[in-house]
Amino acid sequence: MAQVDWYMEGVEFSNCNCDYACPCQFESLRPTNGHCRGFAAVQIDNGYFGDVALDGLCAALLYAWPGPIYEGNGEIQAVVDERADAKQRDALVTVLYGGETDPGATHWWVYRMMSTTVYPTIFKPIEFEVNIDRRTSRIVIPGVLDSTGRPIRSPATGAEHRVRIDLPNGIEFETAEIGSATTKTTASIALDLKDTYGHFCVLRHSGKGVVRSR
Repeated sequence: MAQVDWYMEGVEFSNCNCDYACPCQFESLRPTNGHCRGFAAVQIDNGYFGDVALDGLCAALLYAWPGPIYEGNGEIQAVVDERADAKQRDALVTVLYGGETDPGATHWWVYRMMSTTVYPTIFKPIEFEVNIDRRTSRIVIPGVLDSTGRPIRSPATGAEHRVRIDLPNGIEFETAEIGSATTKTTASIALDLKDTYGHFCVLRHSGKGVVRSR
């Protein structure tokens, strides 16, 4: 059970190797290509871990599984904003790896429990530009990751196509705008994604799970 009182609210962007309708969001049996790999990054607008303030910091988690997440045997690696001091770093690593969190309450907890390989945390500057309404993003972690997001465009007309996923009981977000994303990494977890599933959302998490707005 969660012991330390913590909360994080901010903008999240995520990109994985599945089609735009990511099967995980629909509890499908298998990922689009049979395996799962991607990343998620968050910019914390309002956050704390006990008496440690987390406002303004960024963090990311890279991940990969040989099959669906629920079968386990995954790999994960956290990236923490180098501006964080020692206490903030410890707090962010704890949360990203599911610590001080009720079992199954957040996607971070699930990712950690379903992973057998945890690479050393990377401390780097994180360039984070995300506009949820426009469905655009730019995430750069020097020497680690370069990612961009854009709206889905109709292959027939070229017009922007807007899609949202609403998860009333989700463990990551309530509502997310869906887009097309491209990501390349040079970290322990290799990503070479082009025009695959991306989501843009507001993240509100505590040790007990998603804090609902409604």
